[in-house]
Amino acid sequence: MKIVIVSDTHQNTSLIEKVLLIEKADLYLHAGDSGVSQTEIYPFISAKGNCDYYPFNTYVSEYTPIGKIVVKHHPFSLSEIDGFIKQGYKIFVFGHTHKKLGEQIGQYYLFNPGSLFLPRDSDKGSYLVLNIDENKLEYEFKFID
Repeated sequence: MKIVIVSDTHQNTSLIEKVLLIEKADLYLHAGDSGVSQTEIYPFISAKGNCDYYPFNTYVSEYTPIGKIVVKHHPFSLSEIDGFIKQGYKIFVFGHTHKKLGEQIGQYYLFNPGSLFLPRDSDKGSYLVLNIDENKLEYEFKFID
């Protein structure tokens, strides 16, 4: 299963369109602050960010071959992660900081795709690609001009 994840695009739908031209995936997720409606970022499914005024859900949850993935905009608290782990979640994704993060912590993964539009850790916008099967998760940060 291939998943493409973006965040913090702040009304710049042309960058989302570039990613869609580059990446063919099974699932497209947005970690919030798109600043536009769901139809304008389709096929991405988005969590609600602090700069979103459209009715997105706080969390986006999907199944993957190794366990459930949850996406939200703000960083997770430890108690949130503990609660999700008890429900079978293995992959945690957030946005908001505009900085890339990819960590495996035991059996769990924590990611931030960075920002396509306003990166704070690079001069190029970034997004995340996950490739998942029943035995492993591989991830790669990709960049867009």
